[in-house]
Amino acid sequence: MDEVWFGVVLAFCVLAGAFLAYRIEKNANSLRHELALSVAKLDAKVFPELPDFDELRNSLEDLIEDTIGSMRTPQAADHLMAMAQQWFQIKMAKQMNDIPGLDLITGQEPRDPTQETSD
Repeated sequence: MDEVWFGVVLAFCVLAGAFLAYRIEKNANSLRHELALSVAKLDAKVFPELPDFDELRNSLEDLIEDTIGSMRTPQAADHLMAMAQQWFQIKMAKQMNDIPGLDLITGQEPRDPTQETSD
C-alpha cells in the first residue's frame, strides 16, 4: 500500500514540476514578445540630433562676453542704495521680533521687549 502512495506522490510531484516548467516557458515567451514590441517602438521614435558642442561653446562664450561687457562699475548711488537696503532690512528684522504669534511659525521663543539687555 505504501508503494501506491509513494507512486501517487511521485506522479503529483512530476506533474507539478511539468506544470511549473510550462508556466515559466509561457511567461518567458510573453516577456520576449513584449520586449520585441518595446524595441520596435523605440526604433520607430525619432530622437533629436545632438547640437555641435563647438557651436554651443561659442554661443556660451558670446553670451558671457555680452553679459560682462554690459556691466559697469558701481557708482556712489549704488553704494548709498545698498546702505539704505541694509538699514531697512535690520529695521524689518527688529519689527518681526515684536510680532505676536511669530513663534508658532518659526519655532523660536518670543522675545520679551521689557527685558532687553544692552551689550
